[in-house]
Amino acid sequence: MASLVKRCWATGSSLLRRISAGSVGPCQHFADRQLGAQMMTTGVDSRIMSPPWLMLPPVFEEGGDMVYKFYNLSEDKEESFRKKRSNKSEEEETADDDAEFVGSSHGWLALFNQRNNHLFLYNPITNRHIKLPPIKTLPDPEINLSPDGRGSVSKLILSSSPDDDECIAMMIFGPNRRLAFCHPCRSTEWTPIGVLYDFDTMVPRPYLDIAYSSTQKLLFCNTTNPLYLECWDLANSLSPRIHSSFRFRWMDYSKRLTVWTRTRSRPLSVLNLVYAEEYNQLFLVRRYVMERMGPDGNQSSLDPIYFGKYRGWDNRFPYQTIWFDAYKFEFGVEKPQLVEGSLDGLAMFVGINHSIAMPLTPELKLSPNCIYYTDSNRILIPPSSLYGGHDIGIFDYTNMTISPCYNFPLDFESIKRIMPAPMWFTPSHH
Repeated sequence: MASLVKRCWATGSSLLRRISAGSVGPCQHFADRQLGAQMMTTGVDSRIMSPPWLMLPPVFEEGGDMVYKFYNLSEDKEESFRKKRSNKSEEEETADDDAEFVGSSHGWLALFNQRNNHLFLYNPITNRHIKLPPIKTLPDPEINLSPDGRGSVSKLILSSSPDDDECIAMMIFGPNRRLAFCHPCRSTEWTPIGVLYDFDTMVPRPYLDIAYSSTQKLLFCNTTNPLYLECWDLANSLSPRIHSSFRFRWMDYSKRLTVWTRTRSRPLSVLNLVYAEEYNQLFLVRRYVMERMGPDGNQSSLDPIYFGKYRGWDNRFPYQTIWFDAYKFEFGVEKPQLVEGSLDGLAMFVGINHSIAMPLTPELKLSPNCIYYTDSNRILIPPSSLYGGHDIGIFDYTNMTISPCYNFPLDFESIKRIMPAPMWFTPSHH
């Protein structure tokens, strides 16, 4: 089993040893609170929001034990948590279990097993698991699944710790990127949010990202084709209510970026919603990604080359983030306001995780007005690609510079594939 796990991690599959959605029930926990108490040593006042850690690829010790690794930015050190061994009966049940990370929120990892369409939450610090309803509980599962019966989940976030009876799990799922929610500890099925299929529209509006405000108790989401910002009230478990919705104009490229792009190809835009609870402010963070970046930082002559069905696409050039812009949203205002100069002292953390914006204190030892980013899942990575998971860094919004994060390089020659892709994780011992 250990060799199987090692092989799957090495080839990019997010296989997790002995974590089975089929072996745990709703809100059934495997807990080791003493371990969590011993390992949680952030040294930060409990009233201060814990800064995220960077989740690194796991390592395997002699004998096959898997160890989760994190980089604690605030204390500039690594944190390690050994995955608790299962007993023999559980081992037999989970011998072929594999799952991919589809989110990180409130101290829990969200995982989706495409083999059996099971979803579950896992806290690597306390070694607790919570099974969520499977995808097939949505209406018309044959439409939500691929022809071979497999589902897909793009992102999953939580409104709070799943220990809270009112906790809501929200996800973007399916080929059309629709929305659904459930209550982890008491739901047996997923409830769709809004129009599930868009059969009556010429062009579907897939959801790009979601964010939740614990203060407002509202779900924010944005779509494309055309661009809409929606706000949902999920207080009624059976019938979610749209709070507000409006179409906004596409923002022009930042003037700060115009000079850079004048002689280069237009970058891909990746949009993330970030809610700053302390300021009661919703941000739209626009990330610019060059899909094929050459050694000199120029993409203009790097058009994709197809070598045929046996060799596939030329993948010698990695994609890379080059810039960020942040916009403040006010409902009803057609054009979001571009933030100039600074982020009001906030540090933002974006990626596949539940995006976070937090004010900083001296104890946290992080840089204000910076966007800490990890790879998004918006770029399709072929299995044979030399790259993927590598797009990690720190963007200084004031100085307009990018610097490396942890030991992950930015220069062309040093970039390599990292699987599973690192992501931000907010530690919790609950």
